[in-house]
Amino acid sequence: MVSDRAFVSRNIAVLREAQAALNVAFGAILSAYVGVSLSEIDNHPFDHHVLARFFIGIAVFILCLCVGNSVIMRAEFRLGAMFLIFSAVAGYCAHHEALRLGFEGAILRILAASWVVSLLGSNAVLTAINYIHHRNRT
Repeated sequence: MVSDRAFVSRNIAVLREAQAALNVAFGAILSAYVGVSLSEIDNHPFDHHVLARFFIGIAVFILCLCVGNSVIMRAEFRLGAMFLIFSAVAGYCAHHEALRLGFEGAILRILAASWVVSLLGSNAVLTAINYIHHRNRT
């Protein structure tokens, strides 16, 4: 029989690998969408400063989302919430700049919401699995 500590640590290791794959997948989808959108607006002049602010906002969104999620996995919920709030603000700023560039805002909102729900939902699933495992052992 696997000890509770070993069970939890193995689940966390699997979750981190899965979330890294989620980050790569969503990053690839975002990159593909941005590439297609930029090629469509390539025939029209656009503000390079706005484009730079969009990419900085996206980078901060991704960084804060991933760090916040990782901190939440260490059970530091206040610090994790702070990073998720920074992520939301950066995502909002990037979304605003994307609209100025002519991107479809709905697609960006769906992608961002799916990403957040996938990461935080996987944390909730891990917590539920660990709870059920621990509950059945007592």
